[in-house]
Amino acid sequence: MNEYYRSLGVQPGATAEELKKAYRGLAKKYHPDLHPGDKEAEARFKEINEAYETLSDPQKRKEYDEKQRTTQGREPQKKSASSARTRTPTGGPVDFSQMQGGFAQFFGFDPATGKVVDEEKVSGKKKNPLDTTDLFERFMGFK
Repeated sequence: MNEYYRSLGVQPGATAEELKKAYRGLAKKYHPDLHPGDKEAEARFKEINEAYETLSDPQKRKEYDEKQRTTQGREPQKKSASSARTRTPTGGPVDFSQMQGGFAQFFGFDPATGKVVDEEKVSGKKKNPLDTTDLFERFMGFK
């Protein structure tokens, strides 16, 4: 959504007279008749007109201000140190204890105890299923 007050260069508490004065100055500056063929000036002129049309009408301005307040309340807040916990996509805490079994199965040892679960994987006798060395060497044409 456009920031209408910023478009007109006025503060949110501006009076009707201040809005009118700002609008007239900007409309004169960016009027398409003064800038034929300039698409940026034309777009800016339309933006200024839209802002003034909304802010000059007391009812539309009130609705716009309320909408601005509610959308600003929904903006993501900066994370503080206390809210920087690891979370699952559903928002709950991550249970790393369940990951140890998968780690041991994939790498061949339990990271918590250091106990070797699969000697072949740890010693390197068993090939890592994710090892793409052969594919890379064939593609590049060298060993």
